[in-house]
Amino acid sequence: MNPVKRVDPLYQQIYKRLEEEILEGKIMPGERLIDTKIASDLGVSRSPVREAFRKLERDGLLVNDEGNISVFIPSLQDAKELYQVRIGLETVAAYWAAKHITDDELKRLSQILIWTEQAVEQKNTQNIIALNTKFHEIIITYSRNNQLKKMMDNTRSLIRICRNTIIKQYNRSDSFLEEHYGVFRAMSIHEPELAARKMEQHIQNDLKHFEESYIYQNKMESANKSRRLLT
Repeated sequence: MNPVKRVDPLYQQIYKRLEEEILEGKIMPGERLIDTKIASDLGVSRSPVREAFRKLERDGLLVNDEGNISVFIPSLQDAKELYQVRIGLETVAAYWAAKHITDDELKRLSQILIWTEQAVEQKNTQNIIALNTKFHEIIITYSRNNQLKKMMDNTRSLIRICRNTIIKQYNRSDSFLEEHYGVFRAMSIHEPELAARKMEQHIQNDLKHFEESYIYQNKMESANKSRRLLT
């Protein structure tokens, strides 16, 4: 690791660095974190590292087992529960965004959908994921509910680690895009109930696909294991 620069509070810099490395899979689920080693790697004292650990624990990304700090290992049940929370939060967000959204905000949302179509045509997975995330984040913002945004920030990070851990190759292809357009159309005519229903259906479909991917992946892993035992 490179030494951190003293711009934001040290613990906040360390928190963001560790959060990013956990979510990107550079620090793996179940991996133990040792404050003295991280402090040495970053060229700081143990105090801000411990504060960063506490913040990551509150986020649910780290687990403290009698002083042993390790990265959260999610189960399929964890993922399902997080999606259920997401359904509740984002349905509310879509409802209020449909009430408050302005013409300029609709244009911005439309542009994100256009860019997403282009990314799908180009099979640019990185851009598809980024634009999918942006679509959902911007609706949270347009709900104009700061408390909702704070809750979603934490939930989204946990869902991301679940995807990276449980489903190694999670991909809905372009099936999500028409669902995004359905949410957009409901918001463009300022129909809060319809926007909420479309968002709920979209995330339910996402959860269903997630579960199907998990079952398929397990079957493939079991089949590969059986073949190895026979050879």
